[in-house]
Amino acid sequence: MPGTPGADGLTGTPDPAAPDLVGRAAEVAAVRRALGGGRLVTVTGMPGVGKTAVTLAAAGTAAGSFADGSLFLPLESLRDEALLPHTIAAALELPDDFAGGRLPVLAEQLRDRHLLLILDTCEHLLGACASLIAALLPACPKMQVLATSREPLRVPGEAVVAVRPLRLADAVDLFGRRAARAGAELAPEHRATVASVCVLLDKLPLGVELAAAQLASRQPAGAEQPLAEQLACLLAQLEAGHDVPRGDGEPGRHRTLRAAIGWSHELCTPSERLLWARLSVFTGPFGRQDAQDVCAGGQLPGDAVAAGLSLLAERSVLLASQRPDGSPCFLLPATLRAYGRRMLRRLGQEEEFTARHQRWQDGRRPQYGTPAGR
Repeated sequence: MPGTPGADGLTGTPDPAAPDLVGRAAEVAAVRRALGGGRLVTVTGMPGVGKTAVTLAAAGTAAGSFADGSLFLPLESLRDEALLPHTIAAALELPDDFAGGRLPVLAEQLRDRHLLLILDTCEHLLGACASLIAALLPACPKMQVLATSREPLRVPGEAVVAVRPLRLADAVDLFGRRAARAGAELAPEHRATVASVCVLLDKLPLGVELAAAQLASRQPAGAEQPLAEQLACLLAQLEAGHDVPRGDGEPGRHRTLRAAIGWSHELCTPSERLLWARLSVFTGPFGRQDAQDVCAGGQLPGDAVAAGLSLLAERSVLLASQRPDGSPCFLLPATLRAYGRRMLRRLGQEEEFTARHQRWQDGRRPQYGTPAGR
């Protein structure tokens, strides 16, 4: 995304009108409100849901409020957490003098800056980002921080704005816009197939955009394949469990939706990964006791299942809601469920836990509501 420099030449936020930001007005407004009431706002959500786009749109509308502009700092490629203060200092072109401790020196350099610091993709550096922010905010009274992460940073005073999958109508609209950029104009008769594609992709903007971009690359050499046939082929590919790669040669952080999900998987503990895999046998909402009944056993005792549900929800792997009686209810979205099912198969446990889920289903068939945002 193209950027515009801040008031003093810092790396600024993209023009909020530049990306195809469809169906996110409420989320952008929520981030703006949170920025108006606090100094640290973290935008959370599952992989591919569009946290960065929402964050940058909100920051773009707020940039004029900061005399020293804004700094957008993508952290995905940073692996050494000790380099985080240096990375910020380098981006701000501050003197590279960290004698006496990096954080104190950095805080001194930024003390009088009226700056919006945007830290993108913090989930693999949670402790380092939390420590840095906790040190900078008291020392730099004019600074605010806007972060994206798949889970909260857990810094005192943090406001969390959760981004959910798109509404189906917005996902279809986004697909149409991205398809048009690929040279494919959708007609009303295509909407039902497009809606099915979007549902299989959990209405995630990343997956929807990558799928729509595939239409141009599906033309057979020397022939023009009808759009309806292209959409049918795309739907069949997704129904068969295949991933949708980026097909237009554009650069991107995640070249496939599966890569984005894999990033989340790497950040989970072994116990959380095992629970994720076993939960993939659930095709709809489930409660805490349901998960314990089906998934507990061996390396994953019942109390670990109960704790793991909350942790996976915090990591934006599970969507959490409540039943009418107020008890928690969880849902593993289809794209993450398919990933977990592949992991369960690799572990050699697919047959066992599919059978356990079938026995549970035969014994009790509760009717739960679907978590909000579905």
